[in-house]
Amino acid sequence: AVVLAISILYFLFIAKPLLRKYETKIKRFDECYHFINTFIVSLSIKGTVSSAYESSLQVMPESFISSIENIEAFSQEDKLEHINKYFRFHVFSLFVDLINIYQEQGGNILEMSHYLLEEVRLIEEYISISKSITKKKMVEFTILWLLTLGIMVFMRFALTQFFNTITKQIFYPIGILSICLFCLLSIHIAISKMSKLQIRGWNDAEKIQ
Repeated sequence: AVVLAISILYFLFIAKPLLRKYETKIKRFDECYHFINTFIVSLSIKGTVSSAYESSLQVMPESFISSIENIEAFSQEDKLEHINKYFRFHVFSLFVDLINIYQEQGGNILEMSHYLLEEVRLIEEYISISKSITKKKMVEFTILWLLTLGIMVFMRFALTQFFNTITKQIFYPIGILSICLFCLLSIHIAISKMSKLQIRGWNDAEKIQ
């Protein structure tokens, strides 16, 4: 009962918030990635920032659209600055600076944005690789603990007399509690490492909008 209570409290108040921040970070950068790419491609075709902006909105999820409902009256520059606060990634700040330069000086937006798009692509690749490694580690971790559980179940039913002898020892409940707490610690370490995905500009300590 004690272990169950600790586990429930851990998953509700520690693991769940960490996982939610991780998922928000991944989702937010995916939105940022699509916004930047669509904006630049549309700008190269249509030639106006306002048209590129509208094209970018068409590929964004409803949650993003809802977050910018109050900026319709803003100038184009102010709209991008507001969205910059939503994404909070360094690459989007560079993107805003690039669009401002384009509006002031003109030029070939595809050539101007080459290094920016490459940076965005590398971050997206980094996230993809990190997710793949995380998934692999979680599978390995799960298999390890299932094997441990399997051994305990085997001892319970195949070595009944030996198991009954152990359960009468004073160290048995302490040992079971220690194993369960070690399992929770292992899970916490795995989740903590996974949630600390580093993307420049994003601060995990900030309140998620």
